Amino acid sequence: MLQHPHKSLQSACPTLVRLVGLVFLLLGTLANAASELPALGENSLFNIERETRLGRSVYDRLLESGLVETHPLLDRYINDLGLRLLAGIDNQVRDYRFFIVRDNSINAFALPGGFIGVNRGLIMQARTQHQLASVLAHEIAHVRLMHGMEMMKKGSELNTRAILTMLAGLLLGGVDSQVGSAVLFGGIAGTEQAFVNFTRENEYEADRVGMELLSQARFDPNGMVEFFGIMSKLSGSSEIGNIEYLRTHPVSNNRIAEAINRAQNLASGANQVDDYLLFKDYLFYSSNDYLPQQGSEFMRALASIKAADYATADDRLTALYQRDNENIWYSIAFAENLELLGRESEAELVYRRLLDIFPGDYVLSMRLLRLLKLEGRHQSALVLARSLENDFPEDKQVYFELSEIYQALQRPALRLMAEAEFHRINGNPLQAIKLYEQVLNSADADLATESEAHEKQSILKKQQKQ
Repeated sequence: MLQHPHKSLQSACPTLVRLVGLVFLLLGTLANAASELPALGENSLFNIERETRLGRSVYDRLLESGLVETHPLLDRYINDLGLRLLAGIDNQVRDYRFFIVRDNSINAFALPGGFIGVNRGLIMQARTQHQLASVLAHEIAHVRLMHGMEMMKKGSELNTRAILTMLAGLLLGGVDSQVGSAVLFGGIAGTEQAFVNFTRENEYEADRVGMELLSQARFDPNGMVEFFGIMSKLSGSSEIGNIEYLRTHPVSNNRIAEAINRAQNLASGANQVDDYLLFKDYLFYSSNDYLPQQGSEFMRALASIKAADYATADDRLTALYQRDNENIWYSIAFAENLELLGRESEAELVYRRLLDIFPGDYVLSMRLLRLLKLEGRHQSALVLARSLENDFPEDKQVYFELSEIYQALQRPALRLMAEAEFHRINGNPLQAIKLYEQVLNSADADLATESEAHEKQSILKKQQKQ
């Protein structure tokens, strides 16, 4: 039976032992990959593939360690911002992946291959979607300009091991400040200043490209100027302490002045309606076990849910939902609280109404699917799951849900097929091959299922021999 893929990610702050283990895993992964770094060049697809493998290996380590925010609504918001920025880029050669790091320090970073992480702490400091988009645009620029790969290519000038140690420290610095600082400075010695100087040389270039992306995507380029102002102010605050983001993204008066000049010459989309503050409220709600009864109406409603005062939460969320029943943040929280009150049929109506407005929406479909499973309505859940499978054929969570549905409906061959797909997508080809074989030997497998299992098993076997 499959284990839930998100159960290992529930801890928001890993222990010291896990952090140290992750550091060594990151160093080993990066050190091995650094010996085969791709030649620089935006147009070489082969090089991009190798670069992507390097970035994905680090991203996977962060994901496995529970440092990546997996809530689908939050994950989608950050990716929607990123995809808007990417829409203005012709001939993309990377599949970018944006993610939130479960870390309250102020940091953001770009891994090779387009894996761009933003710490929870940085999001909480940004006040508008334009400010957060400016951070994403800047990191996209670093990836496109291959600054990170150039840094690692400097291994002949800067000790490669020290650079890799620094990268791990930057990724982990805010999770535990003592661990991060020890990793960051422990192996740097005389190479630190050279590294910082190297990044400073590229900041202006990334600012220029990032601002162009902001303008093309109809974000306000002044968001970058505003965020620089926030960072500049925080850099002198004794309450914040060391800010990891400023180690690799130093903000100077000259840099701010240049950003102001650029913003004045670019088109602005500042008047757009956005739910950034609701996104921040929901992120805070998702990240904390207790919320004070303060802030926006939405935050106070979420605080009531955390306090298990579902009746008060219902009053507050009903008012918000009636005010704007097409707002996905209000609606999701409203339906979630209805479920907690045991009013599943009302929650279902909320989900179905939203799906009429946003047909095929992944987050809403998953919410409704799990509600149907909870009520034992597995046949209805299967219809929804098959639709998700068609729309998201490489989403492992869809196959996890399908495996449970087929188990409940006593359809073993299809359950095995769903489990095989889960393991294939999850990077466990040997287990997938075994499960495909079980499908082929299953008495209740129809010809179509057998044919699909045979084809996919053959592909995986060929890949294993290569």
